[in-house]
Amino acid sequence: MDDKSIRILQDYRDKCYVSNILCEMNCDFYRKVRQIVNIPLILSSTIMGIMNSSSFPENDLKIANIVLNASTSLLLSLIGNFKVAEKVSSFRNSALKFNKLCHFIEDKLMNEEEITNETVRQIIIDYDNIYESLEFSFSGRSKDKCKQRFAGKRTLPNILNCEIDFKRPKTPLRKSSVVEKNDLFCVEEPVVFVKEENDKDIRVQVDL
Repeated sequence: MDDKSIRILQDYRDKCYVSNILCEMNCDFYRKVRQIVNIPLILSSTIMGIMNSSSFPENDLKIANIVLNASTSLLLSLIGNFKVAEKVSSFRNSALKFNKLCHFIEDKLMNEEEITNETVRQIIIDYDNIYESLEFSFSGRSKDKCKQRFAGKRTLPNILNCEIDFKRPKTPLRKSSVVEKNDLFCVEEPVVFVKEENDKDIRVQVDL
């Protein structure tokens, strides 16, 4: 196998490794969010159980139950709206896939005789398929941390490596003194042609 294919596999091994770390960071973040949101739910359920088993006035219990039920419904709606559980599951599954593909590439690099063009092509397809299966985007904070951690050390995936802002500088338009039109040149100054004839200079001025 040629060195070019080996370099490609090494680059995709780094991309899988960095992508795995990126998915793990986002999975951990949304897992913490889910745990934080679940604390009020646990507290509200506990308070409701205590109040229902105690001898409080009936009107007070009704008001407390209304407030607690409304708070619980609001928290559950927020969790469902932001799809916290789905994000945890999606990033976790993608991290496992990237890790598995990274180990597969390392195994192929250990046995260079088994590397073929079809193997390299299939690895690239598998890598692209994992990113296509991602349903949610990465957070900006996690991407910044990965870039600071692996920039210049590993080959970064495109989602981290192609973020240059291509902005052309605004320069004022300059009026050109020569404008091409119908194969003729319109020049601001008159053109003077000099022709020698019988040892005499004949100067012809043409005004355009």
